[in-house]
Amino acid sequence: MTGAPLLAALILGLAGPAFAAPQPRGEVTARNIDGASQKKSKKPLGHALVRHLDMAVAIDAQSRALAAQFGAVSARYATTRSISPGSPYIGGTQRNAVAGNLRNYNETEIEAGLPLWLPGQRDALEATVSSGVIEIEEKIGLRRLDVAGLLRDAWWTAQRTARETTVARNRVATAREIGSDMTRRVELGEAAQADALLAKNELLAAETELAQAEGAEKVARVNYAALTGGATPDGALESIKPAGDIEDHPALRAPLAALRRAETQLQLVEATPIDNPDVGVFGRQEHNRQYSTDPSQSVTDQRTDATTVGVRIRIPLPTEGRQAPRQAEALAEMTRARAEYEKAERVVLADIKAARANLAAAQKAAGLANKRLSVANEQFELSRKSFALGEISAFDLYRVRQLQLDAQRAQASASVNVGAAVSRVNQAQGYAP
Repeated sequence: MTGAPLLAALILGLAGPAFAAPQPRGEVTARNIDGASQKKSKKPLGHALVRHLDMAVAIDAQSRALAAQFGAVSARYATTRSISPGSPYIGGTQRNAVAGNLRNYNETEIEAGLPLWLPGQRDALEATVSSGVIEIEEKIGLRRLDVAGLLRDAWWTAQRTARETTVARNRVATAREIGSDMTRRVELGEAAQADALLAKNELLAAETELAQAEGAEKVARVNYAALTGGATPDGALESIKPAGDIEDHPALRAPLAALRRAETQLQLVEATPIDNPDVGVFGRQEHNRQYSTDPSQSVTDQRTDATTVGVRIRIPLPTEGRQAPRQAEALAEMTRARAEYEKAERVVLADIKAARANLAAAQKAAGLANKRLSVANEQFELSRKSFALGEISAFDLYRVRQLQLDAQRAQASASVNVGAAVSRVNQAQGYAP
């Protein structure tokens, strides 16, 4: 696929489906990935981004860490459903007299209690947990967008190396064809031996370029497979997506969620001016033996017993030293989160504007590159006919051939640049399916 069809295939959704157009002579018409010619697939492969992104996110370490963090934050809902903000407690004491006029004095006390919710504290804590859960969800979405960016970069790196390999393979084929013709002309005495050496040098240079290009292509494909867990960069990656609401951009939703969480954290601090009070009930049993010392009574050995129950409550008092640092910290976090959101908004708008400008420039350059290649192909064909007629030298032929190679490389690079520019627009707009 060359010229307009190649450009249209790379920018599906912008220019519509690929359309047929005459192919310039001498241009590559098939892409080869592994060294053998690929046949055109009868069934469209579809867009690979959705499938490959799911695979990449599934093995992404940061995505898995955020998923685990989501579970940890969600677990705090258990506290909001509890009757107490802390753990209930049970305690007791045991005392015995070791001196004095009480003999065998024994006192046993058992107490049970629990911390109490402050007014509005439970609702404030639940709001904080909910905002924290939403923040983690938005961070997961933002990380998915980051992984999509890595995937897009790796995809177009692989596509670029594949196109370079195609150009290099075409160069080798043409060099062999010209070299065979040159050798035949030298054997017939129609050309000098220097022309044969020039052809051999061109073939060696083309084979060297091909070896390097194939190596770079293999490396790029291995890197892509490592990112996705085995998927290869074949088919169509994506089409351009229409612009949506800027507020739905993951790069804005995440800092906005962080701002909301900071606001609820401040509300929780204000709803907790003191440590939680606690209330408990206790029971005490005590007994001892003693002698009566009343002169009017005979000396007797008496046992005394007492059992009591009671309620004990502890209420901390508010102090500026406790509350002021907490409020200042919550306010500072809210200020930081708001600044991060405002910065993210500016960056996102600038990225979208730059990406669209880059796409327009890439499309224009691709159109010019296609025209240049058509001219170069025609020029090379005319030069071959002139060489066959003895009108130009072999050196002049290879000079024109070099112009054609430059045009082929420029057209290949321009076509990949259009596809990469489409991906950049989607990335800037926050598209991560």
